[in-house]
Amino acid sequence: MATILTRPIEPIEPIEEAEPHHLDDAEPLGIRLGTATRWNLLRRLRIDNQIGTIWLGTWGVISALLFAAGALVIFLATMDQAGGSLYTAVKYFANLNIAPPDGLGMAHSLRGGGYWQMTLLLWAGSTVAWAGRCWERLMRHKWRPWLFFAYVSAIFLTACIWVFHPLLVGSWSDAPSLGLNGDLQWAQNFSVLWGNLYYNPFHQLAIFFLFGSTMLWGMHGATILATSSEGSHHEDAEIKNLSSGSQKAMLFWRWTMGFNAFPKSIHDWLWWFAVGTVLSSGIGILATGTMTNNWYAWGVDHGTVLQYGPISREGINQHPQPMPPMGAPAGYVPAPGK
Repeated sequence: MATILTRPIEPIEPIEEAEPHHLDDAEPLGIRLGTATRWNLLRRLRIDNQIGTIWLGTWGVISALLFAAGALVIFLATMDQAGGSLYTAVKYFANLNIAPPDGLGMAHSLRGGGYWQMTLLLWAGSTVAWAGRCWERLMRHKWRPWLFFAYVSAIFLTACIWVFHPLLVGSWSDAPSLGLNGDLQWAQNFSVLWGNLYYNPFHQLAIFFLFGSTMLWGMHGATILATSSEGSHHEDAEIKNLSSGSQKAMLFWRWTMGFNAFPKSIHDWLWWFAVGTVLSSGIGILATGTMTNNWYAWGVDHGTVLQYGPISREGINQHPQPMPPMGAPAGYVPAPGK
């Protein structure tokens, strides 16, 4: 380790040009942030890295402005909860949350969910604009849009949690609060409220894809590192023309896994497993409260869960009470009909 850290650093040219690319000339609004720099520690460890530059373009600038506006609303809401004290806001940062309003429709006040709706709207616009930037970059360079599709699948899951599911069950209060503690509380209460989310078949499928993704990524990385001396790490070239490194990697994979994987097909597997995780999760969120109100009872009825105790059928086909917003007083009851 000491030898690696004391080894002189060879000059490495930045991967990306610092000047705007010739394809960027058509951008009506374009900003390039930063300069191409590298972290010396990672360079000493012989790990490729580069920070910058980042070309925003029109969609990127719009996304950055909307994100900054949403962050400003978050800051104002935090200061409002902290009584205007920056010290209090920093001290209780993890416990301060911006709660959604009860029911559907517009909030009646900033403290009653207005901050939450403003932030959600601004950040939703920022996310969609960034997706537009991703699509524009890919189309301009005539690349296939798989990165865009993966990004949209992540947007789908986020929209299911914050927008689609609350609309289906009839209350914004079923969405998470904005804040560290609010997200954790929602993740815990959501499963308890709907009869144990682990019995949701779509959640089970998402876990399969998640664990499968980590396994495939680890095995792929380990295989490439093991055969990199044969040139298998030049994956783009290997997809077009197999070398001895890829041949040995494929043979090793067949020996250990029982099936073959090519330099391209392994990336297809990885893409589908990663996207399958978020798509299955989103479908599972949408099915909760619409397909059933109690996943444990649903699993027992359909033979996927062994019954380990009596099941109370009361309320299974009724909409349960939504979670109270963060900071709600004891005995909080949502508005009638919400």
